[in-house]
Amino acid sequence: MGDGVKFLTPDQPQLYNGMVVSYGIIPILNALAGLSKSRNRIPWTLYLVNVETIIRDRKTKEEVTNTQMIENVITDITVMAQYIASYNSMVLPRGSKIRAMVCFYMNKYENLPHEHIRDKLPKGTEDRWKIRNLVAEKLKSREFTASYEDTDILFFESNDKIGYPHKELAKELMHQYEGLQYRKTLMISHVPLDFHLYKVFDEFTLLESYTGAFKTKKDFGKKVFQLDSVPFNKYTHLLLGDKWYIKQLVDNKTKKLISDRAERESWNVLPDKEILKSLISMNIASYAQFIRPDI
Repeated sequence: MGDGVKFLTPDQPQLYNGMVVSYGIIPILNALAGLSKSRNRIPWTLYLVNVETIIRDRKTKEEVTNTQMIENVITDITVMAQYIASYNSMVLPRGSKIRAMVCFYMNKYENLPHEHIRDKLPKGTEDRWKIRNLVAEKLKSREFTASYEDTDILFFESNDKIGYPHKELAKELMHQYEGLQYRKTLMISHVPLDFHLYKVFDEFTLLESYTGAFKTKKDFGKKVFQLDSVPFNKYTHLLLGDKWYIKQLVDNKTKKLISDRAERESWNVLPDKEILKSLISMNIASYAQFIRPDI
């Protein structure tokens, strides 16, 4: 298809199928280009792409209007969809009955339960949410190509109910497409809350948009908490929070105690149930705070 899978140079304007490629998505495209030439290339058939991540990574030297920003983001979406489709045409078995799927999702993280959302959000958050909503409206009003070659393109926008939007995304996808949870899955997102979908989808891999590095569940603890000894799961995430949307429930002294215990007890090789038992024995938070919430 068109330009196929090729490496792009970030220090000069690049075109892909006649569209200008933004600096922000080049590490993603180059990661796929590199993998396409590897013996260990992975035939993913489900791609989950956070539109807010594309907005965050959309860098320009000059100020742009909301209208131009929306068009820029939609261009990035189009480029990524076509590029992923070209990658799929190289790695998926010919004649496969399974069509690959790319879902560009727009989660409304502002609707997280009050007890878990950070009191102070990162700089620019409300601006990103505004652009996200405008992109969603624009996508509804224009006809977007439903597929490229053997890859289908989907869009998802979470509702306005209080809750955890990543769970709504998984529920909606599995309701519409039988057996989707068994597909090899690649996610592109900077929001750690979305990483919990590793529990839902098979052979789950994260592609970092800034570095182009591939991460699996065993890498999430260090990525989210900056701690080698603490694995990423529902309990540790709700207790320790992250730098984006989930607030930290314990103070830094208790965080250090958790890290020390995790290293002493080798939590990285323990099942979540054993980690939970250890956390409960520390008496650091209530059941309602980090055990009952279903994330």
